[in-house]
Amino acid sequence: MIEMSENYKTLLGLFPENTQKGFKTESLPIIWEEKDAFNALMQKSSDDMIKLTSVIEDSDDIRGTLQELMWSNCKACHSKYRMSN
Repeated sequence: MIEMSENYKTLLGLFPENTQKGFKTESLPIIWEEKDAFNALMQKSSDDMIKLTSVIEDSDDIRGTLQELMWSNCKACHSKYRMSN
């Protein structure tokens, strides 16, 4: 989870303005069009991974906790910012 948090932080520095064209990527143009919203989601996802490390062991509903703090972030990003496969 700590590594995932760091990976989300790495994404904050990716997708600069000059990378919109010329690269074969599964990223959608909306990343550049809504860069602030994308970065906010990446920061939230990173923060949620850190939160998850502190609450998962004491959670009565591990599945629900994972859904709230991890999978919902994954789905939010992939469904909006990535081409479907």
